[in-house]
Amino acid sequence: MLITILVWSLLSLGLVSILAWRVNAARFRSIRWWMFALVSGLFWGVFAFILHWVYWDSYYRYFTPSFVQWLTPVAMLFYALVGLGIRWLALRLPGHPLVNFCTLGAVESIPEHWIGIYRMHILDIPMFEGVNATSIFIFAFFEYAIYWGVVSLLAVLLDKFWPRKTARPSSHLQD
Repeated sequence: MLITILVWSLLSLGLVSILAWRVNAARFRSIRWWMFALVSGLFWGVFAFILHWVYWDSYYRYFTPSFVQWLTPVAMLFYALVGLGIRWLALRLPGHPLVNFCTLGAVESIPEHWIGIYRMHILDIPMFEGVNATSIFIFAFFEYAIYWGVVSLLAVLLDKFWPRKTARPSSHLQD
């Protein structure tokens, strides 16, 4: 697990550093708020759908009922709201808001994984045999920094190519 944590930590630090270098603070602040809701909801909803289908037998079936696979729209709404909350806070903290966004997203992994470990008992699943809670928390921190980094990258790209409203031409006849 130590090698995995090291690899994911380097990947997350690299991704966030490159994003912060390429997307300055003013550009990040200019991204429309609803873009984060849209991208967060779609990214996490699609991601949850894929994970449930790929890892159902080896992971999810041990602690969730089968109907959960069909609740992707709930995940989309939940993460759209989480993305908005993280963005709101990231813009109000000192420092680069994109770095704040990814760091807050990484912090968001802690309560999620706390619930998984201590309420859903995911460490009892054969997939996690021999893994301890500390390793899960450290890995998840860097893992989520990458995921929220991807969300911020997609928001930047979508915002760049999604047309902005322009002022309508006046309908008054000129004399």
